[in-house]
Amino acid sequence: MSIEVAILIWLAIGIGITAGVFLVARTAVQMASVAYRVIEKQLDPKTATRQTGLLGLGMIAALAATALVAGYAIFVLFASLLDSSGVLGQ
Repeated sequence: MSIEVAILIWLAIGIGITAGVFLVARTAVQMASVAYRVIEKQLDPKTATRQTGLLGLGMIAALAATALVAGYAIFVLFASLLDSSGVLGQ
């Protein structure tokens, strides 16, 4: 694998992690917005419960996807470090 391909792969991993963190933060802001609208009596509690549940599921999915991407990156990084140090070859 060439250096350019490796850099592009790490760039894609970084973009994936950044996108996941953005989705989690955006979902948290949306949940706060739902809570504010309930406090201000602009939204009934039943609708707020449904919206908060869906947002919670979205947040869990974003966290899981981000964890998989970050876990893969950590695995590849440590595997390449161990391989280059010669620990795995013995």
